[in-house]
Amino acid sequence: MIMEKIRVKTEENALCIDTLARNPLYVGLAIGILAAIVQLLLISAGGPEAYGFCVACHTRDLVNIGVNDVTGMKLAAAPISQNAILPVLTVLGVLIGAFVSARYYQEFKTKSGNALSYIWYLLGGLLFMIFALFMGGCPYRMGLRIGYGDVVALIGVIAIIIGVLAGIKIATAIAEREG
Repeated sequence: MIMEKIRVKTEENALCIDTLARNPLYVGLAIGILAAIVQLLLISAGGPEAYGFCVACHTRDLVNIGVNDVTGMKLAAAPISQNAILPVLTVLGVLIGAFVSARYYQEFKTKSGNALSYIWYLLGGLLFMIFALFMGGCPYRMGLRIGYGDVVALIGVIAIIIGVLAGIKIATAIAEREG
């Protein structure tokens, strides 16, 4: 009798957790809280402010540290990236996690194209990285910097929004012309 009540209570708790895990609001809150904790730990470990998760900066540091190790050069990397490997592995974690998730949920699809489309994708990625580093980081870091009260970051995010809207207009015009 007591064991049956415990089993029912455990099943109810499992259903509740499963329901919460499927709700984007709760998942977003959990990820946000975990990201804030990681940011707090990184700053307390000597990392710069707004460096908790930055695709542009972490990729730059990962590449620079790899080139430094292989060639013996002295390319710049953030001090926390030089002292600990954890921050720069976030980019690899995002890529691997996205791949595994897409495969698990059967959403992974490969696209085929001609050589020109691959060149355009490569050029777009390179330009994104160059301009993200020019601006002081990727949109993730911009959000963190806005949280610290950085006006330049706010201007950067507004510029990103304007660029995305312009890109949508251009892509729509091209699609209408072709279609």
